[in-house]
Amino acid sequence: MKIAIVDDKLTEQNKLSNFIASWASENNLPAEICTYQSGESFSRAIQSRSFDIVFMDIIMDGKNGIEAARSLRETNLSTLLIFITSSREFMAQAFPCHAFDYVIKPYTADRISKVLDDAARALGKHIEVIEIGADKFVLSDILYVFSDSNYCEIFTMNAQTKVRISFTELSQKLEQHPSFMIVGRGIIVNFENTSHISGNDCVMSNGEKIPVSRRKLQETERAFYDWQFKKMLSKE
Repeated sequence: MKIAIVDDKLTEQNKLSNFIASWASENNLPAEICTYQSGESFSRAIQSRSFDIVFMDIIMDGKNGIEAARSLRETNLSTLLIFITSSREFMAQAFPCHAFDYVIKPYTADRISKVLDDAARALGKHIEVIEIGADKFVLSDILYVFSDSNYCEIFTMNAQTKVRISFTELSQKLEQHPSFMIVGRGIIVNFENTSHISGNDCVMSNGEKIPVSRRKLQETERAFYDWQFKKMLSKE
């Protein structure tokens, strides 16, 4: 699960991050938490990546939360947007941004747990968790996988995890899901987090370039564009 926190106060960022991390641990659900200290930095970030949930402070210096939320909605209508505010007076302005919920400061851990429970239910099937060895991963968080002898290195946006599992076993698990594909010897990419294919590389959403073998290039290009087309149709 990918969660963003947008708040210009570091103490509020840390408090909310800790509440979210505790909730994720209690629910045995992997969560990647990204923090942004301004509406401007968040608006730049969403040009190349997406989130399942965004906690957005409304009152911030510079680009405020309402303006940042409008930037989000220009390209993404599916992210669950949760406004954080110290006053209810801004709710009317926030309404057109299609907020999922509003949290009034000061908030408690129980209040954050409740909104996360509701958000997880709303996301439903979009949060698919896979067990790999002793670890659990949200499928949509995985960028790519590299084989390393009897281990596999699993890369997400903010972490790299080495798991004792054969590449054959892991590829069988992942290729049950249409967004994953073997693109070279010991390399699997997740089309969910692939920006485009350039030359002989899959360019990931974080800018990394993952090499595609010449033998698999045409097949990979066809599979990637087919997957994009099907995803586009599913949103209509």
